[in-house]
Amino acid sequence: MFSIDIIKKIKIEDLIIIFFPFVIITGPALPDILACVLIFYFLINYYKEKNLNFKDDYWAYFFIAIFLWFVFISFFSYNSYLSFIDSIIFIRFFLFVYAVYYFCAIKTYLINYVLFAILIAISFVTFDTLFQFYNYDHQIGFKGDIFNIYPSGLYGRLNGPFKDFVPGAYLSRFYFFLLIIFVLNEKIFNNKLLFFTFVIFLGIIFAVIFFSGEQMSVATTLMGYFIIIIFIKKLRKIVFLILFAGIIFIAINKLAHPYYNDFVIIEQNAKHEGLIIERHFECKDKPNMECVKQFKKQPPITSILKDFRHSPYGEIYNTSLQMWLNNKITGVGLNNFQEVCTNDLSYNEYHQYFGCGSHPHNYYIQALTESGLPGLILFIFLVLSFFYKFKDFLKYKHQVFGIIILLILFWPIMSTGSFLKNWNMIFICYLLGITLRINSINFKNFFKNEE
Repeated sequence: MFSIDIIKKIKIEDLIIIFFPFVIITGPALPDILACVLIFYFLINYYKEKNLNFKDDYWAYFFIAIFLWFVFISFFSYNSYLSFIDSIIFIRFFLFVYAVYYFCAIKTYLINYVLFAILIAISFVTFDTLFQFYNYDHQIGFKGDIFNIYPSGLYGRLNGPFKDFVPGAYLSRFYFFLLIIFVLNEKIFNNKLLFFTFVIFLGIIFAVIFFSGEQMSVATTLMGYFIIIIFIKKLRKIVFLILFAGIIFIAINKLAHPYYNDFVIIEQNAKHEGLIIERHFECKDKPNMECVKQFKKQPPITSILKDFRHSPYGEIYNTSLQMWLNNKITGVGLNNFQEVCTNDLSYNEYHQYFGCGSHPHNYYIQALTESGLPGLILFIFLVLSFFYKFKDFLKYKHQVFGIIILLILFWPIMSTGSFLKNWNMIFICYLLGITLRINSINFKNFFKNEE
């Protein structure tokens, strides 16, 4: 898998792709810089070799089409300058996807190193987030991770090694690449100790996604397993074992961890931090005396669904749709949502409790609001063109992994980051580049009886 001859051939562009799962952990700046460096090497390579072929890559055409539409609508935007700048630099996302996709295609060995890097990176994030999960204090909640990075903002949320509450999203997006490693490695299946170690490890990662408090990451991970259970018979027992291990680990911590116990619910509604709890604990400065403190938390998904209209998501989506109704064809302009929401007082009635968010928190609603109906249609076709690469998943079972990863990224009914923000979009583009090359991996030994 990792021969000395291949290691000697590794170049700078290869190292960027291999170590990108670690780079993403550092924040938005370094991933964006290295993405631009990779694009530079890609363009040089293409200029020399001239072997780039869009023939069957329909997603490339839609990427270019949506880029051109973004440039066009910037002239009709609320803030044309802001929209124009974001539309011009949007092209780097397309180039980054193609750079990762291209280098993984011409260097077939590269995907093995990438999978190994994902395994190490996801192991680190899991350990670090678990450390923070157990580094708990009754008076303040979760404390720092191994780098002493404290959660800043919402009570009861974990940030792990990140500066934001995203460990669950990071783990869920990479999660099913680990299952690819699982099915590719015959040694794991032939060694009972390795087999059950890997099953327990995957179960613990699922539990950490749950502990992160990112409910949508849990939901999309479960959706991925549900799809595997339906379409890949050979993995059904393994999936049930992984879920069993994860649920047992969650149950133990729900019973034993102080975060899940010793509190009383004072108030619960769908609003931002609408769950107010009260904790009783022994005072640090006054032993044998009981102290009481109230905390505000994000409400559970059940509360949000019961009163979605007054939840932060309900208000943001409603505000977004009202903006679109006033700008049906061209939208308000890229990255203009917050500016319009803040400066146009006519939208105040739609966000009474949460205020103006930085973006619509859903890719499809953002496309509709900021680039109009044509922009949404182009975005939907772009997403569908990614899925088209895995159109034969019923015949070639390994393509199911590609379908799952794309659904985790583009499931329409979920809260998301902005498709214009550096960290989120660079992360997605990296995953797209790797995912689009899943077809080139040799799964024949594992799926020979199913395909």
